[in-house]
Amino acid sequence: MAAKNKLDDMLAGDRGKPIIRRGQGVRLSTETPAETPVDSQNHEIAESQNRTSAKSQTNGLRRVNRGYMLREDLILGCKRVALNDGRKLYEVMEEALAEYLSRHGQDVK
Repeated sequence: MAAKNKLDDMLAGDRGKPIIRRGQGVRLSTETPAETPVDSQNHEIAESQNRTSAKSQTNGLRRVNRGYMLREDLILGCKRVALNDGRKLYEVMEEALAEYLSRHGQDVK
């Protein structure tokens, strides 16, 4: 019973009104904040990259990233050839595809 009396005494004590802290509220993502938050660690904010397709230096053709899935052994073989020849992987793969298409009667630039 002594514990209940102690609790009653603690609750009866007048501590004043509690401080209510409110957040910024809801904002649209297009709105700019009223004040810039302080960055305590001085991190730079990364800018998003605008993706563009690369142009070939030799013939001005456009390169696109399609994300095809190829056999790993073929990719490793192409990487070895590129490393031995001092070329880039995409150059070796483009040459292999161009030779394949020319053998099958496709017009390759």
